[in-house]
Amino acid sequence: MRSRILTFIGIAALIVAAVIFAAAQDGPGQQRQPPPPPPPPMGVPPVEHLAKILGLTDAQSAELKPFLDSERQTVDAIMKRLGDLHKQLDEATKDGHFDEAQVRGLATQIAQAQADLMVEHERMKAKIYNTLTPDQRTRMEELHKRGGPHDGRPGPPNGPPPPPPPPQDN
Repeated sequence: MRSRILTFIGIAALIVAAVIFAAAQDGPGQQRQPPPPPPPPMGVPPVEHLAKILGLTDAQSAELKPFLDSERQTVDAIMKRLGDLHKQLDEATKDGHFDEAQVRGLATQIAQAQADLMVEHERMKAKIYNTLTPDQRTRMEELHKRGGPHDGRPGPPNGPPPPPPPPQDN
């Protein structure tokens, strides 16, 4: 579960990092426009982001826009369902309560929602990929492999996660 969520966060970070990288490529003296707002975490990127980082043509953008709008609704619904299921799990195990059958049932529903989210993500990647030119595909693959532009160190562009907080004595 955590690795899937981190994958989606990584993709969103990749898109944001690619936009920043593309903006940094403007030479001095060129008029710069502010970058578009970042996509929502783990959401479907706006077609404007893809157009900027991959150099989509107007025709490609027009082809992808209705698909991405539809995917956004689907992904938002799955994310809402996941959030609701996690709240139910928190409530079911509050104050040390544990009912294995209830927890297993909720865990199964969470796993199914995560699988649905992964399927939608891969559907979106395939549609975008099949819309791209060979050069754009190469660019997309390079960005995906590198995890977006960063300082050359392996791992996510923002570095390792912070250490956990120290335990508190009660």
